[in-house]
Amino acid sequence: MSLAQFLRILIARRWIIFTTLITCVVVALAVASTLPERYPARARVLLDIVKPDPVTGEMLGPSAARGYVRTQIELIQDFRIAGDVVDKLGWANNPGLLAAWQADTGGTTDFRRWAAQRIISGTEVGLVEGSNILEITYQSPDPELSKQIVTLLRESYIDNSLKFKTDTAGRTADWYREQSDKAQLALAQAEGAKTNFERANNIVVGPNGESEQSKLISLQSALMQARGGATAQESMQGAQVTVGVVDQLKVQLATLNDQIEQAGEKLGLQHPTYRAMIARRNLLNREISRETSVQNSNRAAMGNAGQRTVAALERDYEAQRTKVLGMKDKFDQLAQLQREVDLRRSQYEKAAARTADLKLASNVSESGLVVLGDAIGTSVPSFPKWPQVWGLSAAFGLGLGLVLAVFTELLKRRIRGTDDLGFASKSPVLAVVADVAPSPWRDRIARLLSRRRRPVDAGWQPAQ
Repeated sequence: MSLAQFLRILIARRWIIFTTLITCVVVALAVASTLPERYPARARVLLDIVKPDPVTGEMLGPSAARGYVRTQIELIQDFRIAGDVVDKLGWANNPGLLAAWQADTGGTTDFRRWAAQRIISGTEVGLVEGSNILEITYQSPDPELSKQIVTLLRESYIDNSLKFKTDTAGRTADWYREQSDKAQLALAQAEGAKTNFERANNIVVGPNGESEQSKLISLQSALMQARGGATAQESMQGAQVTVGVVDQLKVQLATLNDQIEQAGEKLGLQHPTYRAMIARRNLLNREISRETSVQNSNRAAMGNAGQRTVAALERDYEAQRTKVLGMKDKFDQLAQLQREVDLRRSQYEKAAARTADLKLASNVSESGLVVLGDAIGTSVPSFPKWPQVWGLSAAFGLGLGLVLAVFTELLKRRIRGTDDLGFASKSPVLAVVADVAPSPWRDRIARLLSRRRRPVDAGWQPAQ
């Protein structure tokens, strides 16, 4: 079908198109006028997701933040939030709503859920583009009611969000408290088993945790120190002997011998002075002998005492070593019991610390949500929008009229021009005899559609 044929059909069926267009516009306007007007109201909440948790100090990552925002949107449109709004509005005592509920459901469903579903159906939630601001929108036939409901929705959302957070932390804290009590009981049992094992096997553990192995190590260290001290003491005693009284007496004896030799040469052997010197020398020899004997005795006594101390430590060390080797299996069992005690203590401390953190989190009053101003209503209805109703209904009516016109033409074809005649006869059309008066509009359309124009006699039209 050529454009000329299509235009001829539209001109011929113009009353169908016009009637359909007017009908669609009238019907759309009539229907829109019967529908109740809807007035929107908006309230905003700032999601402070970049702020760390006041208890744990944790922050949400990008992926977790997206899930968090989606959760908040679904939460606002949840039955629990809408149900709180129904309770605050007192709709359960509203006769008009009760009658509407009876007419709609026959009283077979829960009124609170039915009313909450009405609020949910009129609620829209979304993020303001490029921000963390959550916008709640509610529409109803009453602008004041819309503003009241959106305010209550925001309040209920904030209250329930904090309650969800604290309730979850409280339940988790109770569970950790139970685990902490169990861990404490297990720790007490492990410590009791360790104590009973020590008593049964006569194993003494000091206040700092030292056991028989520690005593063995201490004796070994003391023995090594005693041996080193004995050697140093012997060296010191030898040094003291060399610089003691005996050496002084020997020095005096050597000086006296020199004097005796000189006196013998000068005074003679029978001189009283010479004899006095001889007596003095004999006395020095006796003093040297006596002092040497005393020092030897003292050195021997001190050496024997050091040897006795080292010997006693060696005996204690060997006895302790024998005891430790004989109790090796028991010490291994004791070490295992000690590890069990350490493990139970670690579990108890972790559970107790986690319980304290969750208990603190269950008492917080910060929900991480910030109210941004008051709810905003409007006196301009968001529905129906008459320009849109006019435009859409006209477009739909025009399209439907075109379809009906073409469909009617296809059901009952007419020859409206040379193109239709040539198509029907399968032969070229040589000329057309006009049976109507010339029309300027028809000539103008033919002039626009014709690719070339030839002058013809009056009453004749060129063949196409």
